[in-house]
Amino acid sequence: MPDCVFEQVSTHVDRFSPDDRTDRPALGAVHGERGTLLVEGGASVAHLGAFAAELAARGRPPVVAIALTHAHWDHSFGSAAVAAPVIAHRDTAAALAVQAAYDWSDAALDERVRAGLEIPFCAEMMRLELPDRSDLRIVVPTETFAEYRIVDLGGVQALLHHVGGDHAADSSVVHVPGDDVLFLGDCLYQCLHAPVPFLTVAGVRALLAALAPFSVALAVEGHQDTVTDAAGYATRLGELREAAALVEAHGAGAAGEVGDDEDLADLVAFLLVGEGLT
Repeated sequence: MPDCVFEQVSTHVDRFSPDDRTDRPALGAVHGERGTLLVEGGASVAHLGAFAAELAARGRPPVVAIALTHAHWDHSFGSAAVAAPVIAHRDTAAALAVQAAYDWSDAALDERVRAGLEIPFCAEMMRLELPDRSDLRIVVPTETFAEYRIVDLGGVQALLHHVGGDHAADSSVVHVPGDDVLFLGDCLYQCLHAPVPFLTVAGVRALLAALAPFSVALAVEGHQDTVTDAAGYATRLGELREAAALVEAHGAGAAGEVGDDEDLADLVAFLLVGEGLT
């Protein structure tokens, strides 16, 4: 597997590609005349630090803040790599405050898995990315918002908007007007922190409504290998919309209406779990 790769997405936006070996998500940077906003704190100090070094090597302006899309460990546990304030939705900050007080030893992590507070997949990936967590410092965001926050970087703005969704209720996106780049984090994904992964019709419809106002030429998902263009993004949202419509119209019989579309079938399956129709 390749390491994370630096790439310039648009005039003012860079990306560090994801790496599924330890579930590292994509990282982003938005740069203006006065500063750079990092999008995501990363899975570890090593993860975010490597991206910050790439940005510095290319002469990007100094980092002025880090924006988190949600509180899951792989998007937030590396924030201490950069001395900059962390901005996030108020629920993201609250969740990280709880996690900052946890014991992160192997024994304590195993106990949280047994108690249902963590899932085995995340515990396994965490052990690979952070084999020694004795000095783990989880940075609790000090700048929070309820609905949206605008970060002015000098000639470029980054708009942080809370959108929610089944994957994580605290999910926010980062939109860069002008470049029309949208950082989605994991908001389009199913809820994984459950006995069986799921989506809900209400969650999908509310998320699609929250995303509708954004002009998107390029979309960056948390764990998608490539950046999605406008047509691909429209298709992605269209599949979610169609899956929700099928489940709403056909209930448990929706699975028989998807034909050979494997992606649509997967979405319908998650929705059937979430709607209690399996």
